[in-house]
Amino acid sequence: MAFRRLQDRHGISPRGRSACRGYTLIEVLLTATIVLLSMTGILTTQMVGIKITQNAYHRTQATTLAYQMTDYLRANCSALSDYAGLTFCHAGNRGANDERDCTIDAASDDAPETVAEDDLNNWWTAIDESGLPNWYAKIAQAANTSLVYVVVQWDDTHSTEGSMNPDELEEAKTSCLGTAIPAPMEEVCLTTLPCAL
Repeated sequence: MAFRRLQDRHGISPRGRSACRGYTLIEVLLTATIVLLSMTGILTTQMVGIKITQNAYHRTQATTLAYQMTDYLRANCSALSDYAGLTFCHAGNRGANDERDCTIDAASDDAPETVAEDDLNNWWTAIDESGLPNWYAKIAQAANTSLVYVVVQWDDTHSTEGSMNPDELEEAKTSCLGTAIPAPMEEVCLTTLPCAL
């Protein structure tokens, strides 16, 4: 009797319990689909963010390295000819189709005889330790002037994967030095007048 009064007071009856229903399979599947689509969008955004961050990190490294060489040039501008026209790469990391000229492809184990040799060896080591993928660097002097270009390039294929079609990856773009480079290559190009007062 007490149990029946409790049921009546709260409006629960044995028949009402059977009238309660759960979720249907269609409702569960619809909810799961909405959650899945939302998570896919979030993960896609996250992946794009990671690629952009990686590209910015590489660009910051390349810029810092280019400024490092401009500082070397300013500190030793009387020996500018010892720096100009040199190209740098890592012989073991070059692509099979990479035909760019490479003057210095490894750090020298010999003791440097000049300040320029020490600077060039230190710069090659700094670029190689930076982790820039398939990096390439060049120091070029403009004809009949003391204007010097310091260029650092790297392969940015991982940042463009999925966002470029294969035809675009084969297209070349123009470097600041006027030479063609493949589309996924990125570069930082600084100009300096190292001997200017």
